[in-house]
Order: sequence, then C-alpha cells, then structure tokens
Amino acid sequence: MNTPSIAQAGHEKKRRIAFFDSGQGGLTVWESVVSRHPTLNTIYLGDNARYPYGNKGADTVTRYASEAILFLAAQRAELIVVACGTASSVAVERLKQVFRLPVVGIVEGFCAEAAALIANNRRIAVLGTRFTVASGRFEAVLRQNGINNVWQRACPLFVPLVEEGVSQGEIAEAACRMYLSDIPDDVDVVMLACTHFPRFASAIANTLGALKNRTVILRSSEGDTRLYSCASAQDPIILLDSSSSVVSAVDAFLASHANQNEFHSGECSLYCTDAPARFAQVAQVFAQKTLPEPKLISLGSL
Repeated sequence: MNTPSIAQAGHEKKRRIAFFDSGQGGLTVWESVVSRHPTLNTIYLGDNARYPYGNKGADTVTRYASEAILFLAAQRAELIVVACGTASSVAVERLKQVFRLPVVGIVEGFCAEAAALIANNRRIAVLGTRFTVASGRFEAVLRQNGINNVWQRACPLFVPLVEEGVSQGEIAEAACRMYLSDIPDDVDVVMLACTHFPRFASAIANTLGALKNRTVILRSSEGDTRLYSCASAQDPIILLDSSSSVVSAVDAFLASHANQNEFHSGECSLYCTDAPARFAQVAQVFAQKTLPEPKLISLGSL
C-alpha cells in the first residue's frame, strides 16, 4: 500500500491540500481522498483542544476555523477541505468570503449528490450533531436542490461511542434504535452528516434494515457496500457519506492545475492542538492507513 510519509524539512515548498476538523473524524474524508490519490501531499489538522464544535456558537466556530486556515495557509496549503459537518454547516460560506484560498466544505456537493438519488417525492434523512441539525443548513441546501421532504435527527451519542471503539454490537445498535425508531417509512437516502458516522454505518444499517425490512447499502467514494440484506422487493435504503463529493471536488481542483505533479510526492503532516498521544490513539479508529506522529501546535486564541 502506498502510504503518505511525514514531511521532511527539505520539502517545505511542496504544494499541499489541507484537511481540517475539530477532531479526528475528518480522517475518514482524508483517507478517501488519499485512496484516490495515494501520492498526494496532504496536511491534516485536528483542533482537539477545542473539540467538540457541536456545542459552540456559529461565531466561535467560524473564528476557530479561520485560525486553522491561517495556520494551514502558512504550511503552503492551496486547497482547504473543511472535513467537519459542524464547521461546514455554519462557517464555510463566510470563510469563502474572507480567504483567497479555495475552501471546500461537505454540505453543497454532498446535498447535490443526495438529491440526485431521490425520485417521486421521496424523503431524505439527515443524521448529524446537535449543532449541524439545529443550523438547518443541510435542509436549506437540499431544498435548493429540489428536495422538500427532509427528516433530521441529531445523534450525539454516536461520536463518543465511535471514539471509544464501540461502533458495532448491542450498545451501538441500542443507540441507533433510540435515535432512529421513528424514522419515516418513505426515507430512501440517509445522509451521514458527521464525519464520525461512517464508522457507525454497520449499526445504522442493521437497525434500519430490521425496522423497515429493506436492504441497506453504504455508498462512498469507494463504491457501494451492502451492509444489510433482505428479500423485500422495495428499493434499498442508501447510507451516503460525504467522501464522494469531497473526492470529486479535489479531483476538479487538481484537474485545474497544469502541473499536477507539484502536488504529488506522498508527503503527509498531521497536527493537533492538544494531547498528541491520545490524538494518535483515536486517529487510528478513523484511518486504516498508517499515520505520521501528530505534531502539537497552538492556534490563535488558545
């Protein structure tokens, strides 16, 4: 497997693509991109000192994200991927106005992809953090894409369970039943609007499959994976993660540069804002690729 290695001092001028999240969950997005582009130069920053963002106000999240982008820009990042559902929901539009660097969130492309899968006025479900759901951003963008039937549910327990390595089994499925027992029958697409949630996909699929007597498929940048099978003649429920839309955005960005080789030497740097050892331990829950040791940095207001 061609795995990125930590950046060396002699390569500081390499052009890079940066990924930012409040913690380690955005590594699911990073890994999808690196799987498509194994030699891509990348930076990942997890602002775990101020994690979670889901219980902060919009102005605070925007300030935190701005500080992260200033740091990443100083590391020669030329595209910023905000791999955080909360920050994407409330900060990306403002960040695009403030910074000259291109900024990609997970909302617009993700919603367009989900909308393209729906027919006959069926319903989309959005699962996210409390803040993401309360912001209404996903619902608003889905409506811009012609989707008027949207069911949303905050699933805050999924995040700590995933970080403790509890993503399948009795406890995980009990949490799913608590949040999803009243999901409408006409839901055809379930958007995993938090980067932690793809790691909870099996438990979500088992719960939805049993509740609705339908096959459940996870659709990601790597294709379709059948997670729950049944003999029902109904169309399958699709669990959709944000990786495909982000990979497409990175593909388009690279295609716009005549000399793409400047972005490719397989270098990766990993940064966090607190407790590097713990950060590294949780990071491996989200990334199957070998990661470099995280470097501790301080952002503006810390």
